[in-house]
Amino acid sequence: MCEVWMDKGMDPQEASALHELLARAGLLSEELSDAPLAGGQAFSELLYVLTRMRFGPDEALGYCCEILRHHDGLNLALGRDVGLRVAVCDYFMNLHPKMRDPVIVEVQVLLQKEQGALVDELTGLYNRRYFNDAISREVERFKRFGQRFSLLMLDVDHFKRFNDAFGHTAGDDALKTVADVLRHTARSFDHVVRYGGEEFALILPHTDSAQAVAAAERLRRAVAARPVAVSGQDVSVTVSLGTATFPEDAINARDLVCRADEALYEAKRTRNAVSCFSEKNRRFPRAPVSLMALFVGSGTQGEAEPVRVVVANVSFGGMLCVSPTPILPGARVELALDADSPSQRGLRVSGRVVRLERESEDAGFSIALAFDLASQDQRRDLVRLVERYGQEDGSPAPDTAPPSLLA
Repeated sequence: MCEVWMDKGMDPQEASALHELLARAGLLSEELSDAPLAGGQAFSELLYVLTRMRFGPDEALGYCCEILRHHDGLNLALGRDVGLRVAVCDYFMNLHPKMRDPVIVEVQVLLQKEQGALVDELTGLYNRRYFNDAISREVERFKRFGQRFSLLMLDVDHFKRFNDAFGHTAGDDALKTVADVLRHTARSFDHVVRYGGEEFALILPHTDSAQAVAAAERLRRAVAARPVAVSGQDVSVTVSLGTATFPEDAINARDLVCRADEALYEAKRTRNAVSCFSEKNRRFPRAPVSLMALFVGSGTQGEAEPVRVVVANVSFGGMLCVSPTPILPGARVELALDADSPSQRGLRVSGRVVRLERESEDAGFSIALAFDLASQDQRRDLVRLVERYGQEDGSPAPDTAPPSLLA
């Protein structure tokens, strides 16, 4: 039952624990998620099925191992099998309090209520609430396993004109027709969502930019080939789609939605078209952060003393920071992000200074640095840093870097 995870980073001991938990809970592996899982993500999904609480993969793995031991202890103390769900409830109420007033409800009743809360009534697709949770889970999956994904934003062309011409009932039929096409054309583990009004979204796991464009074209053609029946006549409906890929086009979920929206706006210039964000803007996406860093290697004045800088924004291409010490353009440097002292490891990256500016004698030096990110692990670590230190208000950081810095 757990072999599905054996080739995705789960060692035999973890796989055995998962198999035991599934057996005690009376669940099948297919009930955990529609999308492929890897490593500790399976334990996170299992705890969600049992508790409706979200935990990170490492945290979930630790809890699951402790719950198994707690279940064995309860069985031994009472002389009978109390059931895994009772052990889970007792564990999260008394041993590691996470629940205060749990409610007992038949699982089918729970699923029916959740279905109503997460599904759009008109189209039967998932709704915006589900979308927010699903895209966050895909970002978490990238941070742990480096699995990129893509987002498609889709808009029905001239929908207001359609409503004005045929009425709102026909407009509802058009939305239901588009939803049906999307549902049957997408893959089984894609997330198909009615985003709002006549706009839809699809989250495509394990999908790069080229594959996302191909999927969008397939969806566009499928919708165009399925007319809507209105008063006995077939009326053609078309859609425009924009695509963006994580993390190439954005390094957080909010910006990914913005990038896909920008691509959708471009596609709607001509209608019945597909546009890819990266085709229009080759610059690496930047994220504003509130983060300290140290220049710890060559290029700093004095070499012996690290230079502490304030980071304004970062991307896979580089960063913009303010330093009390000038570092000349062309200098090669070693940098520790998220480190206050040389003894802290932080995220170590190497790079090259491409620009040095100073607005006044009283101000610090604005330094633009181009990164040499050598591995996928460094990219994942950078995404984690952005999520941890990103500016909550989403306001742009000072943009004094040259356009070539992050291109």
